[in-house]
Amino acid sequence: MLAVLASRLDPAARDLVAAWSSAGAALLSAEDLSAEGWAFRVGDPGGGSAVIDGRRVPIADLEAVLTRRPAVVAEELVWIDRADRAYVAAEVNAFLVAWLDAIPCPVVNRPTTTSLAGPAWGELHWAAAAARAGVAWGRSGDGDAHDVVACGEACIGARSSGDAAAARALAREAGVGLLGVRFDGECACAATPRPSLDDPEVREALLGRLLAGRP
Repeated sequence: MLAVLASRLDPAARDLVAAWSSAGAALLSAEDLSAEGWAFRVGDPGGGSAVIDGRRVPIADLEAVLTRRPAVVAEELVWIDRADRAYVAAEVNAFLVAWLDAIPCPVVNRPTTTSLAGPAWGELHWAAAAARAGVAWGRSGDGDAHDVVACGEACIGARSSGDAAAARALAREAGVGLLGVRFDGECACAATPRPSLDDPEVREALLGRLLAGRP
């Protein structure tokens, strides 16, 4: 099974799960996180279980996880008493950071202390990361901007080998397997660990990366 960690209110995530249904994709929603059937053993994270799309799934059967949300928010937990929602959301997010970091299957992207889906960096942090990676960084202007999605070694949307090399270098610096980078001319000017997955070529590359170990 391939789990897509996202909100049921996210139409792009629902569309992605539908597109990947033949590959065994299912939505892991906030509702699942409140369901009975979870078992997480710190000493044996591969031996527990999760609830995905309402079903109890052994971690051994979980082939990969794609994270498409930075956090679970209190307002989403409408089945929890209003006074307790903020506390429950904080506990759920803390659990997910530990769980996503520990499970043995591929996770794209692994969580950080600030986001479930990789680094939640602002422009200055991305600019600093670009400098460390040797990537030219500038502000978006009136140039011919275009987006590149780096997924492992694949770079979809790159207009030159320089674009592709820069996107891969920035992804490595950020420690992520999936990164969207906007270029204005030859300079990167924005980045996100949660790029759009509407492009079929991006979906194909990402699915191949997630399920690379499947026979």
